[in-house]
Amino acid sequence: MLAKASTVPLTFEADVGSEALDLPTTALPAPTSRFEGNMAKLAFDTGGTFTDFALLDDNGDLHLHKILSTPKNPAEAVVQGVSELLEEFSGSIAIDNLQVLGATTVVTNAVLERKGVETGFVTTDGFQDMLRIRNEGRYDLYDLNIKYPDPLVTRANSFGAAERIAADGSVMTELKEETVREIAGRLKEKGIRSVAVCLLHAYKYPQHEQRVAALLREEDPDIFVSLSSEVCPEVREFDRASTTVVNAYTRPQMAGHVAHLQREFAKKGIDRQVLWMTSSGGLVPSRRAAELPVRLIESGPAAGAVAAAEFGRIAGEGSVLSFDMGGTTAKLCLIPNGEPTVGTDLEVAHYQRFRKGSGFPLKIQSIQMIEIGAGGGSIAAKNPLGLLDVGPRSAGALPGPAAYQRGGNEPTVTDADILLGYMGTESFVGGSFKVSREAALEAVAKLAKSLDVSVDRCAWGIHDLVNESMSKAAAMHATDLGVDPRSLPMVAFGGAGPVHAYGIARKLGIKRVICPTGAGVTSAIGLLIAPVAVDLSASHPMAVDAWDMEAMNRLLADLAAQGAEVVAAAGVVKETITNRYTVDMRYVGQGHEITVALPERGLPREEFLKQLLDNFSRLYRELFGRTVAASVEVITWRLRASGEKDQVTRPHEAEVADARKGSRQVYFQEIGSFTETLVYDHYKLPVQQAITGPAIVEQRESTAVVGPGGIFHADASGNLVINIQ
Repeated sequence: MLAKASTVPLTFEADVGSEALDLPTTALPAPTSRFEGNMAKLAFDTGGTFTDFALLDDNGDLHLHKILSTPKNPAEAVVQGVSELLEEFSGSIAIDNLQVLGATTVVTNAVLERKGVETGFVTTDGFQDMLRIRNEGRYDLYDLNIKYPDPLVTRANSFGAAERIAADGSVMTELKEETVREIAGRLKEKGIRSVAVCLLHAYKYPQHEQRVAALLREEDPDIFVSLSSEVCPEVREFDRASTTVVNAYTRPQMAGHVAHLQREFAKKGIDRQVLWMTSSGGLVPSRRAAELPVRLIESGPAAGAVAAAEFGRIAGEGSVLSFDMGGTTAKLCLIPNGEPTVGTDLEVAHYQRFRKGSGFPLKIQSIQMIEIGAGGGSIAAKNPLGLLDVGPRSAGALPGPAAYQRGGNEPTVTDADILLGYMGTESFVGGSFKVSREAALEAVAKLAKSLDVSVDRCAWGIHDLVNESMSKAAAMHATDLGVDPRSLPMVAFGGAGPVHAYGIARKLGIKRVICPTGAGVTSAIGLLIAPVAVDLSASHPMAVDAWDMEAMNRLLADLAAQGAEVVAAAGVVKETITNRYTVDMRYVGQGHEITVALPERGLPREEFLKQLLDNFSRLYRELFGRTVAASVEVITWRLRASGEKDQVTRPHEAEVADARKGSRQVYFQEIGSFTETLVYDHYKLPVQQAITGPAIVEQRESTAVVGPGGIFHADASGNLVINIQ
């Protein structure tokens, strides 16, 4: 049974380093428990600059915490933040009943920075160059010097096993085990700890892959083996191989990260497995996260999208544009009808930014979003043409922006925002972290001199250029999904999201911006909201003209059993698990599929197939404007098994009518100059009382900028709502 949601005061704990600062309280939601019985929950989200925490204690009180990340060892910041929260609130937490939830950038950074382990690749003999040949597609038909990222596995570490299974399952060449043992010896000789195995047609006939894994482990019991039939049992060997290689490349690192955290938490009496956010917006237990790290590659952004959907819902909006901007990157996600769109393909480590086909394809379920290298720590510089560029290089947490005075001396977006008056030096991260306006001025002044412009002009250029990049990315993302961004309100969060939301909204023509309370740690709050869920798939082609109901039911029952095992292992009561089935369909002879909802399985065969074809035709016409007179087939079957999603409530009752904190000089392009601007405390804003901009509205760990064309108020749920004229 779910506990009834209650509204409780929130204590913010903001710090950088080990010194925590007690701040005034306000109201935030208390998520209800999705598990059997009530329990305290502690969520952490490791970002490129900050690591964020959200603790729901036994009393239903929610506390937020924020510290600088430790890029060299992300676990350090997690352990430090958890330790500080547990020490601070030890009297209100039953440690033996505490559930920890996590989102991480460990997998993403390992791939982008190429800091994974040396990896081996085993495939059917003759296909060792699969990772280099790719799929023979070209992301630019007219570029004679087209380039792709180097494969994560070298050619010298790619091996062929003597075996061959045909597409119909017949064995053309029996597996020659001596070739596998020879490969195992060479891997061991090279000191390779992790290997990806991807044999032809193993998505449907995995017996040879399973035997290869057994032989490799016999020869080296400590080796990590990732099988394509387990990681990605889907058609198209290059995509399947690419996904399996990324999993193998990052698996030892993620396994070590998970094991380290579990050991540290066990020392504190926390014995439950950590639940980790996947790219599709669900939570899975540590064991599965360690085995399939590729599915966590968009972990943090997915948590933010889940939270944005919920904040949009409680603000009365069905569809929203999620805008999450932190210290390193910005993420934009279209959320139609209250649910993020989950796609079946993802691409990472693009050789050319925004160019689909120029990176590593991953066949995993992932919330569809676009991510760009633009955050508070993005570095501004003069390019070879003598023009201003911002990003993708980032100062990150260390050395950080110049204003942090931690060794950084290059100008960043945060430095520019401080000079423009958008962020206060005394109220940064709730006042617990002092930043230097003088250091920011010195860094930006050097760049301004090289560009032969004033410091104010340079600072505005940095801010506006970032807004322009993100607005173009948002427009492209919305257009790809067939949506006019002007019709959507924006949910802005992350440490820098509310700072830039007003400017981006004006460029896109968006008229309403919603900034949640606790915007700077929204992704951590999203972990408390998200359901425990696992996404499974299996390719098994079946033509509608030759539909086999028994084969379909056997396949779906197998997926359901696998899903129930994973979700139940996270502590979810089996009776509350929900299964949602979809299929990837196409006209026979086409090269790509679209994902269609599967009708109710209890329907008579004729009605079931009629609804299935109607679903396919309707979606196909929406996407392409027409249908085709041809037979239809299913290629891949998909299941999302999930527990119940937590709900939140957030009544907002400000006791202090005057929320003004003071004023400062702030630059607004609409005015063309700096102007004395009132600064407000978000938590003291009276409900539904409209205030005309310009204004600065401060939270403990984030700041919202409202230009002269904005009118804002706090709604009944505590959201800051900005209406743009």
